[in-house]
Amino acid sequence: MRQAVIITMIILASASMAFADGMIIPRPMPWMPPNPTVNIKYHNVDVQIDDPVAITKVDQVFVNPFGREIEADYIFPIPENAAISSFTAWLGGHKMQAELLDAGQARAVYEEIVRERKDPALLEYAGKGMYRMRVYPIPANGEVRIQIEYEQTLKSDNGTVEYLYPLNTEKYSGSNLENCKVDMHVKSFENIGALYCPTHTIVTERLSDKSMHAVYSEENVKPSKDLIIYFTRQNKDFGFHLVSYREPGKQDGFFLGILSPPLDDHPLTVDKNMIFILDSSGSMRGEKLSQVVEALKFCLKGLHAGDKFNVIDYDDSVNPFKTHLIQATKRNIDDALSFADGLDAAGGTDIYDALATGCGMITSDNNPTYIIFLTDGLPTVGNTNLEDIIRNTNAINENRARIFVFGVGYDVNAHLLDRLASENGGMPEYVLPDENIESKISRLASKISRPALTDIKLSFSPENGSRIYPDPISDLFYGSEIVITGRFDRGGSSSALITGKIGNRNVSYEFPVTFSDGSSDNDFIALLWANRRIAYLLQEIRLHGSNDELMTEVIDLSKKYGIITEYTSFLVSGDEQQRVADIVGNSNTIYHARGGTIKGKMAEQTGQSAVDQSRTLTVMKSALQAPAADAMVAPEEKKDVTTNMTQIGAQAFFQAGNNWIEGGLTGDKYDMAIKQFSKAYYQILDKDPSLGKYFGLGQQVRLQIGSQVVQISDTGKETLTNDELRLLFPN
Repeated sequence: MRQAVIITMIILASASMAFADGMIIPRPMPWMPPNPTVNIKYHNVDVQIDDPVAITKVDQVFVNPFGREIEADYIFPIPENAAISSFTAWLGGHKMQAELLDAGQARAVYEEIVRERKDPALLEYAGKGMYRMRVYPIPANGEVRIQIEYEQTLKSDNGTVEYLYPLNTEKYSGSNLENCKVDMHVKSFENIGALYCPTHTIVTERLSDKSMHAVYSEENVKPSKDLIIYFTRQNKDFGFHLVSYREPGKQDGFFLGILSPPLDDHPLTVDKNMIFILDSSGSMRGEKLSQVVEALKFCLKGLHAGDKFNVIDYDDSVNPFKTHLIQATKRNIDDALSFADGLDAAGGTDIYDALATGCGMITSDNNPTYIIFLTDGLPTVGNTNLEDIIRNTNAINENRARIFVFGVGYDVNAHLLDRLASENGGMPEYVLPDENIESKISRLASKISRPALTDIKLSFSPENGSRIYPDPISDLFYGSEIVITGRFDRGGSSSALITGKIGNRNVSYEFPVTFSDGSSDNDFIALLWANRRIAYLLQEIRLHGSNDELMTEVIDLSKKYGIITEYTSFLVSGDEQQRVADIVGNSNTIYHARGGTIKGKMAEQTGQSAVDQSRTLTVMKSALQAPAADAMVAPEEKKDVTTNMTQIGAQAFFQAGNNWIEGGLTGDKYDMAIKQFSKAYYQILDKDPSLGKYFGLGQQVRLQIGSQVVQISDTGKETLTNDELRLLFPN
């Protein structure tokens, strides 16, 4: 007699990566649709890290969406070096403990599931450690609750500790989760310099020098990528920690560096100069000016005793609070607050003279100087030539001050403001009509109120870095960190040299780092770097004019990594025949065929479109998370992008008909055809299980393996010779 619940657990091959999120795969019945799915109600994870050990507790509820009972397999990919301490299932109010069976049956049973369902999607887990639980019966519209607890030792490299929790199996849920939450407490035996998540938006809280709390939480969501957390061990001084990624068989790769300030900032508090240049022209009348005044008051009250400052009010004339920078004494700040209360909106907009007046006040004390410049309109008075304004401002400033610009509303010249900021070491910020000016200015002022290190440069010994972003590297402030991405030429041990200024004093720091010799881990770094590189190229095109070389590189990167912007969304839109041509065609042909539309968009300097472009590129240039395929695409184009393109790790695939084609491949020919689910198919997976995540896209997939372009389909080779395997896997 069949028991109410039969639980069979099988460990598969040894884990080469960390996976630990479970999924339920229904066993097909005649009345079911092809490849049926169950729904995940919620997924809660509690993580306690006592460096270097992590204890992870998982709580999931699965729901049978069908009107009849079903039988299913629960699959749980286990993390590397994990010890399972608890594995419990609830069904129909009964609590069941799992059993552990012989691991020798694992691979055969796993492949049997894949063949039975004719569903290659599970192949991304081939070669990973895994439990399998058979659950029967799950009542119609009934629930199964699974709780798992495991312990693992975390990897670290030169003081950088990594924790990975795999959320990507949630894509097998038939519907969105009601909620998904990962709650993490981190304690380290050394001070924690930074806690950084390159994959998801998290909320962090520092509890002490050696402990932090981080939370990822979303509702009505279907996560599709694993959550990765890095935290750095750091002493009281500056810290620089590096992780890297290099595809096996390739010499160059990608790196990500995290630069963090000392935890105790009191001995290193830096005096600074602040100049506020505020537009009070007639168009600022009413609520806008009231918000600006409140923001200015907040900034003034946040100045330190050693700071110097001034306020410049401008409309069609320039009215400084003082003729020069003054010390931030209580009396001077009180007088400046009274000056702010007296601001009144009237007249035109003399942008150039306001900037020239501010830059003319910069002293020679070599303290870091920040200019906050705000306008809600175009230059209408004085020198109104945009090139003259930029050129002359740059000449007067001589890179002595960082200029942060605020454009209020859409009636601004975004090209002018973007260039003023980018060519003077600052950042542009735009306040949309429904946004609060006060909160945006106050947030920036709080961030830059405590500079830790300025004029930062990064190099490696021996020389090993290129195309480093952000470019230039921004100033480092207490309470934050800078995430730096770049390319490297060769793997192995190296030293990172950070130079900069603390106040007016030149300093340098050296940190040991290691560049990867080849690994499929950390492939998100390539996506993050490509995102910033594309933003840099598009900004160059937008502000300085287009050319074939820059646009060709943008399109090549978009195809390779699947980072689609408003300028490259044509790669995945239009009819199928055109999509195929776009995917496998020559980039220059695409650019010349459709470049007119792109140039038209990018030539706009004022209005909503120009502001939206600037905001989009600013986000891309400073991105902290690896982008989703449609992250920078207009809402009306997202459906086309998600339907016809997907990102697998650091690689994009485009759909042409029923075939998924690796981004970056040219032409429509291939070197070798492999029959799906054949012996040859599994010979390839035996050699490199990580290819399963690409095979899992569907029944037809074209991709590069070794020196060969391989086509997976329903016809092709059923067995590979040793010589053919060597072509695919030369090492």
